[in-house]
Amino acid sequence: MRQPILIFGHGYATQFIDISNQYTKLFDPTQFEVTVAYLKGEPDEKIRQRHLAENIYFLNASKSMTRGLKIAAIKKMLQLQKKNKFQIVICHRYKPSYIMLWVAQFCRIPNLFFVMHELKTLSSFSRKCIVALLAKKNMFFAGVSNAVRDDIRGDIWRVPAERVITLYNMIDIELTKPTFLERSIARAKLNLREENFVFGTLGRLVKAKDQTTLINGFALIKTQCPQAKLVIMGHGILEEKLRKQIQQLNLEDEVILTGYIHQGFTLLKALDVFVLTSIKEAFGRVLLEAMLANVPVIATKINGIPEVIGDAGILIDAMNPPQLGEKMQMFYHLPQMELKKWANKGRCRAEQNFSLQRFNEIFWELPLASKKTRSVI
Repeated sequence: MRQPILIFGHGYATQFIDISNQYTKLFDPTQFEVTVAYLKGEPDEKIRQRHLAENIYFLNASKSMTRGLKIAAIKKMLQLQKKNKFQIVICHRYKPSYIMLWVAQFCRIPNLFFVMHELKTLSSFSRKCIVALLAKKNMFFAGVSNAVRDDIRGDIWRVPAERVITLYNMIDIELTKPTFLERSIARAKLNLREENFVFGTLGRLVKAKDQTTLINGFALIKTQCPQAKLVIMGHGILEEKLRKQIQQLNLEDEVILTGYIHQGFTLLKALDVFVLTSIKEAFGRVLLEAMLANVPVIATKINGIPEVIGDAGILIDAMNPPQLGEKMQMFYHLPQMELKKWANKGRCRAEQNFSLQRFNEIFWELPLASKKTRSVI
C-alpha cells in the first residue's frame, strides 16, 4: 500500500505551485500518494492541472477562518488527517504550519516539516510561544536558505538547532530550460535591438527589491556605455514612482518598464547581465532562472543571495549606486568570451547545486521519524 503524503500551502500563486511540484517530485508515485492542499483560493481546474500531485484539496478559507485561532481551518485539516493518515506533512509558510501544529496535538503525524519562505516569520512573541508549546521531536523547522534557517534558530524556543534545517527552493532544470525564448525572439518581444547591451531585472516593484538603486546605478554609467539599456520587468506599487525617477534622470529612452509579463522569466535570454538590487531577500529564486538562462548576474550580498550565487556572480553592497555602476560598467566592457565564462559559471552552479536531483538527495538524508515511511525509500 502506498504511503500518503500531504503538502500544505497558503495559496496557489505561481511560485508556490512550482514549490509544491518540487516537493511532489521527492516521492516515487509507485510508493507514495501525494495530496497538495491550499488554505486560500477557490477550487480551480486550471490550477489543479498545473500540479504533479494526484490529489488537490482547496480549503477556500475565508478571512475569518484564517484569523485568530483558526479553529474552523484546524477542524477541516484534522478531518483530512484522520481520513488519510498522512505519514509526512510538509507545510509552507506560517498559517499552514500553525494549523498543522495544532492538528498534530490531536492525531498522530509521524513526520512534519514547517518551511518558512521569509525572514522574521517566527519572530513575534505569540508565534514563539505557539512553537514552544506545540513543537514535538518529530518536527523539523526549515528555512529556504541558511539565512532564514539561522533567523529561525535565533527566534524560536525549545527546538534544538539540529531540527532547524535548510531546504532550498530548487529549480526544475528539465522543465525550465525549454521555456526560455531564444535571444533574438526575446529581444524582439521587448523591442530591443541586437546591438544593445542589456541590463535587466525581474520582480515586483516594491521597496524590498530596491529598483531605485538599480536606476541610479545605471544613470551613472550611461555616458560611458552608450549602447546600454535597462529593462525592468514586473509590476507593483512603486511603478509610478520609478517612472518619475526615470523622467527626472532623462532616461526615458534607455530604461524600459515593461509592467507585468506572464512568465517573464522566459525572456531572460534577452539580457546581457541580470541585476538584483534587493535589500531583503530570503533566497532569490529569480537568480537561479537567470543563471540557468546563461546570463551573468550582479546581486546584493544580503540574506540568502550569496548562498545562491556563491562565486559564480558579482556581489555588491545594498543601496550603493556607485558600486553597482562600477560593476555594470565592468561587464559592459568585458570581451564576449569573458562574459560567456561568467554565464557558464553561473549555469553550472545552478545545475550542480539547485537541481531537483540534489534536493532529493538532501531530503532523504534527513532522519525521518517513521520507520514505516523510511522502509519504502
